[in-house]
Amino acid sequence: MTGLAATAVSKRYGGVHALRDVNLSIPERAIVGLIGPNGAGKSTLLKSLAGFVLPDAGRIMLGETDLTGLNPSRIARSRLVTTFQHATPIAGLGVLDNVLVGMTEKHTGGLLAALFGTPGYRASERAQRERARGLLRSFGLEQLAGLDAGGLSFGQLRLLEIARAVAAEPLVLLLDEPAAGLNRLEIDRMTEAIRSLRDEHGMSVLVVDHDVPFVFGISDRITAMNFGRVIAEGTPDEIEANEAVRSAYLSLDGENS
Repeated sequence: MTGLAATAVSKRYGGVHALRDVNLSIPERAIVGLIGPNGAGKSTLLKSLAGFVLPDAGRIMLGETDLTGLNPSRIARSRLVTTFQHATPIAGLGVLDNVLVGMTEKHTGGLLAALFGTPGYRASERAQRERARGLLRSFGLEQLAGLDAGGLSFGQLRLLEIARAVAAEPLVLLLDEPAAGLNRLEIDRMTEAIRSLRDEHGMSVLVVDHDVPFVFGISDRITAMNFGRVIAEGTPDEIEANEAVRSAYLSLDGENS
């Protein structure tokens, strides 16, 4: 596994070039931020990586696996998982059960073991429930485990959505606007949780967010886009000092223009 790499990815909608020869690298065990104003191409790139948009040209590789043109479910099974801005808990299920849904393919023994409740299956089920509780603990949701997920606040739903994605054990996790709608306490919890994905779980993470201070504070490296092109890539300090980036995205106080 050598991370995720998009090479010369292009996408055109009629006369609009949403992506123009975009290169993006997400190394192993790294948090990469993707920034840009509205219309820069961030969403189209994210959807291309996840399989929801078919690029007109270019290649997307996860290690040695070519993901180009695969559908979203195949890409997810290849252990590249995406969460989008609008969290959608499974109606009628509790918080813990929503996380367990992400582990449905992890049980040992298959269908017959589940039907007959073999000791191996029961042990696997206990281990998964403990792991699910551990994920809820990481995201500050453990005390809500037994509640109906539909009753959570927006910020809690965002955290649950990511915990459910992590339950699938991705190699690379793509996060669309993870800080959107969160209060300061929830943003701090989100920051800690994303860092733990890199440091404790060895995941690679792509963070796409309009909250520039959040992206700068959490990322090892940042890619900046404008008008469908990558205009800069580097450390947060390098991106902040880059004149092209500052003129395209950032006012002097560090907020999106």
